[in-house]
Amino acid sequence: MTGHDVAAHAGVSQSTVSLVLSGNPRARIGEATRERVLEAARELGYRPNLLARGLVQRRSFALGIVVSDLDNPFFTEVVSGAERVAAEADYGVLLGDAREIPAAEHVMRLAERQVDGVIVAGVGLDALPDETREGLNLVLVDEPSGVLPGVASDAAAAGRKAARHLLELGHTRLGFLGPASPAHTFRMRERGWVQALRQAGCTIPSAYLVRTSATVSGGQAGMRRLLSTDPRPTGVFCANDLVALGALKACAQAGVKVPGHISVVGCDDIEMARYVTPELTTILVPARGLGARAARLLLLTLDGRDTGALTGKALGVELVVRETTARRSI
Repeated sequence: MTGHDVAAHAGVSQSTVSLVLSGNPRARIGEATRERVLEAARELGYRPNLLARGLVQRRSFALGIVVSDLDNPFFTEVVSGAERVAAEADYGVLLGDAREIPAAEHVMRLAERQVDGVIVAGVGLDALPDETREGLNLVLVDEPSGVLPGVASDAAAAGRKAARHLLELGHTRLGFLGPASPAHTFRMRERGWVQALRQAGCTIPSAYLVRTSATVSGGQAGMRRLLSTDPRPTGVFCANDLVALGALKACAQAGVKVPGHISVVGCDDIEMARYVTPELTTILVPARGLGARAARLLLLTLDGRDTGALTGKALGVELVVRETTARRSI
């Protein structure tokens, strides 16, 4: 099937078919005509030749996505949200995982493959030298730079919500588990947490701020350190849900009841948070929404359209109360 077949079937010109199927936002095509063309294409099983369209429009119709750690389910959700939006616009997606290969190297490889743009999630601007960014459309996720366009969640609010929840339950000895990381998200989550505690008049002993990797094993090791303090905290905020899962494991191994002896709050609301026992109280961060918004922002940038509506406000976060938090009992 060709565009000529679709035009004949719909009773319109070949140029009209081209304008409709290209998705050109500036094309002045009536809604009834557009629907007739799309219906004809569906009935005939027509698939556009993206290679030919790419040659005409000087595009590859491919986007890159580079994430800091695909082992973290949060980033697979970011990718899922971005991929859905890209597919709706007839774009393919190439994926890079920066756990072992640096993000900058992934970006350069994607540029060599002439992708139209790259979404980078969980990787700060410092990891992307100027030469890797030159001439390439980039969008950052949760890493505001002031240099590149990006989308973000309200990371500071996540920390504040976690702190206020535990304070409302009567906890005053409160600990934090997370990395000493340049990543904007972790820094802002910790900042919001500390600000809320200080506003409530809570002191924060240095022993209650434990630095550990943002992984399950890191959370397990970090919680062991917190459990060894005297007095130990009765509530803990973990920088992400993987850290929280490790913290729960450490408590179980030490015979410390959650939430009877210690309350635990995670952050992200990955799927596993609902399937551990006890179920994890956490802060929901809209990972798919971040990925989808990043893809829309990149596509609008490629079309030279206004992007202000997507960059002006951070996506909100929500407290999800489950079973790992309770009123202070000791």
